[in-house]
Amino acid sequence: MLHAAVGKYASVWLLGLLLALAPLAPVLAQASDGQEPDSRVVLEQAQDAIGDIQKQLQPGAKEPDDARLAQMRETLQNTQEKADEIATRLQPELDSVQARLKELGEPAPDAAEPADIAQRRKTLSERRAELDAQIKLARLIAVEARQEQDKVAQQRRLQFQAELGRRSASILSPRFWRDVERDLPRDFRRLAGAGREVAQALGDAPPRVWGESLLYAVLVLLVGGALRRGMTSFTIRHIAPSRLRRSLYASMKLALYTLVPGLLILIALSALRWKGDLSPALDAFLQQCAAAACLAGFVTGLGVALLSPGQPTWRLPSLPEELAGKLAWLPATFAIMMALAWTSQQLLDLVNASLSSTLLINSLTTVTLNMLIGFAAWSLRARIRQVLRARMQEGGGAEPALSLWARSVPSVLVVTIGVSLLAFLLGFIALSSLIVQEIIWLGLVVCTAYLLVALTEDLFNSLLARIRAEGESGYLTNSQLRTRSQLTILVSGALRLAFVVMAVTLVLLPFGENPGDWLFRRLGFLANGFQVGEVLIRPVSIVMTVAVLLVGFYAARLLRGWLTDQLLPATRLDPSMRASAANLFTYLAYFIVLAMAISALGVGLERMAWIISALSVGIGFGLQAVVQNFVSGVILVAERPIKVGDWVSLDGVEGNVRRINARATEIELFDRSTMIVPNSEFITKKVRNVTLTNPLGVVSLKINMPVNVDADKVRDIMFAAIRAVPEVLEKPAPSVALSGFNLDSLVFEATCFVDSPRNAANARSTLMFETLRRLRKADLQIHPTQAPQEPPPAAAAEPAPPPAPLPPEAGR
Repeated sequence: MLHAAVGKYASVWLLGLLLALAPLAPVLAQASDGQEPDSRVVLEQAQDAIGDIQKQLQPGAKEPDDARLAQMRETLQNTQEKADEIATRLQPELDSVQARLKELGEPAPDAAEPADIAQRRKTLSERRAELDAQIKLARLIAVEARQEQDKVAQQRRLQFQAELGRRSASILSPRFWRDVERDLPRDFRRLAGAGREVAQALGDAPPRVWGESLLYAVLVLLVGGALRRGMTSFTIRHIAPSRLRRSLYASMKLALYTLVPGLLILIALSALRWKGDLSPALDAFLQQCAAAACLAGFVTGLGVALLSPGQPTWRLPSLPEELAGKLAWLPATFAIMMALAWTSQQLLDLVNASLSSTLLINSLTTVTLNMLIGFAAWSLRARIRQVLRARMQEGGGAEPALSLWARSVPSVLVVTIGVSLLAFLLGFIALSSLIVQEIIWLGLVVCTAYLLVALTEDLFNSLLARIRAEGESGYLTNSQLRTRSQLTILVSGALRLAFVVMAVTLVLLPFGENPGDWLFRRLGFLANGFQVGEVLIRPVSIVMTVAVLLVGFYAARLLRGWLTDQLLPATRLDPSMRASAANLFTYLAYFIVLAMAISALGVGLERMAWIISALSVGIGFGLQAVVQNFVSGVILVAERPIKVGDWVSLDGVEGNVRRINARATEIELFDRSTMIVPNSEFITKKVRNVTLTNPLGVVSLKINMPVNVDADKVRDIMFAAIRAVPEVLEKPAPSVALSGFNLDSLVFEATCFVDSPRNAANARSTLMFETLRRLRKADLQIHPTQAPQEPPPAAAAEPAPPPAPLPPEAGR
């Protein structure tokens, strides 16, 4: 019955390796002579293996035991992997042969083909047929292997369920002990043989090997102790005060507790393997001992990391210090018992123990674990009641700190263990063992998933806080802040959901199904990919796509920065044109990155013809205006009829161009409001650009004087007023002309120029003030029928001074 427990503990141990941050088992490297095996031979052997298994699983055949079924499962998994590998390896060669045949083309029916070409065509055709047949056969074998794995798993579940209902001799019955007394001496003799082999291995290792092993073990202990003492100060110095400090500290503590025991056992195992003459069975047993040591360290580290007895400020769950201290003995005790159970089961397999000895060991392990869990649950139940009673007395009947489900867990455990012990005494040892295994399994999965989720949440919350701090400091724009925040929240949620789904699936595994089956068979499509229409999607391709997007977008940002800061400033383009060109290149880079990401996903661009056709229809109807405006934006950047900072007039609306985007242009009116104008408006309509070629501003002033006034004196006064205006240019030279007269008045017109149309209004106002002051000083009166002044066209719609000049990056 402990086979399922060993598999489950191994699975949760693998789940915990995500926190250990390092492999805990040695990597097994397979030797290779550099030559690929013959695919035909491998496929024939795979067919024979599957056929043999199919015969053994037929309804009329003898029902295989669990060990044989486990061996069948392993054989089928290896067969499936080999078939998938062959199909994957031969597919590129088949594509190459087909491409060469396509280059040769079809033979002409009315002309003889050269002999060498015909021979080459024949060879390629035969090779194509051979490769195609092998690939199809490999895929068929892979499908048959998966189907037979389902049958094996179903057979194991049926045997497991039948075993649960089987009643064996109770440990209290005399018959049970008579069988043990009969078979135990023989099992001890087999165990003594294994012990002599271990003793022989110990004696064969020279003192130098044991000295080096002892030195390595001491070094591991010293380094582990130093790391354990330095973890607290490290997290305090390098991690800001937050939950991340606690979760990261707990994860490092778990990694340390897991690695140290495993390394110590591996050091001892390397010394025993020094001569290399251990039997395969004993070597496998010693490897399982190393795995058991890692599991014991993992369980101990997980409990210590979550409980943190004596360190309430470093504790992740909301547990009172009294409860944490009460539970402090549980992790190490459970770790030792689980390691002993694992090792004893492997030891029984090593010596091929009898059924009675196996039942004895399983019974002792089951009853010990039941009593241990029951005692812990009963003590915890009493302690929780005591703590809650004391808290309510101190708080005057306040709400208890623990939730209802947390307070009810010990009571549920007590009842469950009672049922398990009753089943054990009645002889249902398998059922009792299953109950205690599921309790331990549930605790391990929940605690591991809790720590993974807490670490992920705290890590991404810290990253999100840093992103927001950069946004508040001005290092990030609002768009960058939103994008990074959304991406961080999305990745955090996806990872936490993945951990929760994995934990729930592991908890709800069907009885009799090994977690390894679920991890490697049910999730095998993650490695082999899955078909969506005619597209094969592989997780590796998805990871590559995400990497291409991230790297590509980052490269596009670097390209934009290089263009904006280095290349474009060295050109003759003005700042507004540089910003528009940088935007255009950035959009082009993003398009290339998206195309590369689609290719990395395994979707060829030639397979997207239907998508492009659909987009064409959409462009012809709903997206026509969008595309028109985008193309118009490209034309604006290329031809530069307007640029950022220009003073433009469109359909009676005047203002300054503030930004030219891909779809529309922003115009700031003189009342400080902003108008969004589609880019196509500047291409299809008449646009007046006052500052297109940086023209001079014209200032014009007309005055009506009486007919008997001294015309020369008025002209001199107007010239003097013009020279008094500092904005007026000397070239072109200003002029004063007598533009008309009638019976009672003369019309004088002054014209001068300033450096920009934006300064014309201010210069004209100054000129009018100066002219009136000089006329009054000369005691010259303006004609009472003075005509209203008409402002020059360029300044007519500018009631207020224009806004400040734009910064160079305004068009970005």
